[in-house]
Amino acid sequence: MNSKIKVAILYIATGRYSIFWKHFLSSAEKNLLIECNKHYFVFTDDNELLSQDSCDKVTFIHQKKLGWPYDTLMRFDIFLTQKAKLKNYDFIFYFNANTEILSEVTVSDLLTINNHQDLIFALQPHSFHKKINKFTYDRNPNSSAYIPYNSGKFYFTGALNGGKSKAYLEMCETLNANVRKDLNTETIALWHDESHLNKYALNRSDIKILPPYFTRGESEYWKKSSKIMFSDKTHFRFGGHAYLRGETDQKIDQNEWERSRDRQKKRHGFRLKQLFKSLFIIR
Repeated sequence: MNSKIKVAILYIATGRYSIFWKHFLSSAEKNLLIECNKHYFVFTDDNELLSQDSCDKVTFIHQKKLGWPYDTLMRFDIFLTQKAKLKNYDFIFYFNANTEILSEVTVSDLLTINNHQDLIFALQPHSFHKKINKFTYDRNPNSSAYIPYNSGKFYFTGALNGGKSKAYLEMCETLNANVRKDLNTETIALWHDESHLNKYALNRSDIKILPPYFTRGESEYWKKSSKIMFSDKTHFRFGGHAYLRGETDQKIDQNEWERSRDRQKKRHGFRLKQLFKSLFIIR
């Protein structure tokens, strides 16, 4: 029965990103795989969270803040610290700190029901419509994440990924090794963990691809069917992206955020391109 499916949820809340945790937990408990036995593994340096006792729902693990970009680049290494426990789950999923589960996500929505599918990836909600040579793959041939032009088919987000536990942990092992290999030559992939994830996905046939509008950014309000949203980390209510990363102690104000938003405002052409592409992506 579905209630017997054990799912490990990986969540990183170091530094100022711990601000998102309670809201994520509330939305996930309400809407995420309610048929399953879920357990949250929370990697954090937040003393308030660490002072809470782990329970049947949540395990808090001390993880020091590594600084940008290592907080995201080294996430596969972070996950592997719990490998012995994670092996006991049927599925493992990682969710970005700023994730909100908007509506019910069922087993059939998220988990693989095909024996040939081992991993589950989500399309990058802002750029899945682009032509392959416009994807922001890492084009540096010295990087383990290198993907040459005219290669690839999809661009996946690093904000949501998962899979059967054995396959997911194998992915973490491979990507952690690739990241460390790059660091030994002072190379950092363009979009860090996301670049390595896309290289790993290249030409694989065992990936369940979530539908184009399954996820959306906070400002992409027209994607009415989206079940998962990523809150706008540039928003003044969080202090702005650089503040969250710890690159500055200065929060942005509302006026600064609104000016930035005006510059980045999506036009109708962007929406039409995404709508057209979404009709032709294999589900």
